Amino acid sequence: MWTTVLPATAFVLAAGRHSGHSGGRIAVDFLCGALYFWLYIYGFTLTNQLYGVEEDRVNKPFRPLVTGRSSYRGAQRRAVVVLLLFPLVAWWLGVLFWALAWEATYLLTNVARWERHWFLKNLSMGIGVTVQLAAAWSIVTPLTPLAWRWVMTLAVSIWLLIPLQDLRDVKGDLVNDRKTFPIALGERFTRVYLATGFALLPVVVHLLLIAPGRSSWGLLLDAVLAAISWLVAVRVVTRRAPEEDHVTYRRFEQWYTLALITAIIVL
Repeated sequence: MWTTVLPATAFVLAAGRHSGHSGGRIAVDFLCGALYFWLYIYGFTLTNQLYGVEEDRVNKPFRPLVTGRSSYRGAQRRAVVVLLLFPLVAWWLGVLFWALAWEATYLLTNVARWERHWFLKNLSMGIGVTVQLAAAWSIVTPLTPLAWRWVMTLAVSIWLLIPLQDLRDVKGDLVNDRKTFPIALGERFTRVYLATGFALLPVVVHLLLIAPGRSSWGLLLDAVLAAISWLVAVRVVTRRAPEEDHVTYRRFEQWYTLALITAIIVL
């Protein structure tokens, strides 16, 4: 929810407000976006869990295919349904290209096993943010250079900082011979790299996204985003247990959602 439905629908609202749409039109756009992004993440999650059962036995033993709360065959059927339904909804909303690009990305990641190498795994997340936010804006109105600046700034930021996600899963990734960023380049290097990245992130966000909007409320949220980013920078080098890394990653997810809520005010 914090990386898909909530932030992406916030960007839908930002596009509606930026376009000067009425409250009723914005409400319809919001509901269409919520449906689209629920399917967006559901298809990814189904294939991710269908092809990651053994890894999840170590890293995420609470997941339904591991516990038996969901059958493997049932999950396969739902994955096929979503794989077909998602492009139909996208066609109806006028964003078919972005939906097909996302399906290709998550099938390559989860089924063709791009996720086994850190560079391809991280790249797929950057692509995922690009097609997510491009679709969110396009559901409402054609993309503009301003919208693209938000899309690409956030996509590149996620691409560079997404190794934070892998710190909590090192044990299971080693068992399954996955070469994630911290395994390939070392945990110590990864933590220093991420701390540096999150320390610098507020500068990038301020200069490229917040300052051009010249909004007092935007500057307030800018300060909150900076505080969260610096909190992550501190936590990633001081809180090193897997459960702490999980909490740290949750702060990053919340940062992403707040960044796109900020877009509603700034754009």
